[in-house]
Formats: sequence, C-alpha cells, structure tokens
Amino acid sequence: MEPTERSFKCNQCGTCCRWSGHVLLTETDITRLAAAAGVTETQFIECYTALAANRSQLSLADGPDGSCILLEGGRCALYEARPAQCRDFPHGWRVDGGCPALEVLDKTGAV
Repeated sequence: MEPTERSFKCNQCGTCCRWSGHVLLTETDITRLAAAAGVTETQFIECYTALAANRSQLSLADGPDGSCILLEGGRCALYEARPAQCRDFPHGWRVDGGCPALEVLDKTGAV
C-alpha cells in the first residue's frame, strides 16, 4: 500500500461522484442505502439504480448531468451508507488525477 493510501482521508468534495463509469452495487449496499434513504429495497432499486454495462449487476444510476444520482449539493446524500466500491477508494482502486485529497497527498508525500 502506498503512503498516500494509508493517510488518505476523504474530504467529501464530490469530485469522484462526477467521474464516468459504474458504481456496482452488492445486495448489502442496496440494503444499507435503502435504509439510509428511508425507502424499501424495491423502491431504492426502482428510483436509484440502473442495469450495469455487464448486464449482471445493478449500479447507481446517473443523475441528469451524468454525475451520481446520490450527489446533492456537491456531496453524497448518503455518504455514511455509501456503497462498498465508494468505501474502497483509493485502497481498492483509484484513477490518476481528479481527487483533490489524493493530489495533495501525492504532492506532499504525507504519511
């Protein structure tokens, strides 16, 4: 694990919520997100998900501007219940550029 990953702390800026791609959902994600949204799992699936490109999983739907449907006012509306894929960033995956918190760590080498 890189030092930047060990010391990474999300500043909840919402930049990663605007990247293109899919946030693939697990059954646990759907249960947790539905509870946080105050809706049934069926309602959550109908309102907030889409069939992923792999056609075998659900992903979070895109909002009208292409950002994550859960992005409200520049922040995740359900941050504490966010999907595992979001929780794993940047430890399980990352992209070059586009995350202000990671860019600062990469420049400073903070641990």
